Amino acid sequence: MFKMLVLQQLYNISDEELEYQVNDRLSFMIFLGLGLAEPVPDATTVWFFRQQLKQHGLIEELFEQLI
Repeated sequence: MFKMLVLQQLYNISDEELEYQVNDRLSFMIFLGLGLAEPVPDATTVWFFRQQLKQHGLIEELFEQLI
């Protein structure tokens, strides 16, 4: 799930657009470690995951570790 947030930040796309792009792009699926038959988390799931990270004060720390 965190890798999805990374893609979202890199491409500056909304949760809905992220869901669409992961379903559409093989390169995104490979980056996320998803197979063609595996379900992609929907936009609501991405939003909820990001909110949980924010609530626990982790999102900034995780992104800082990438830099």
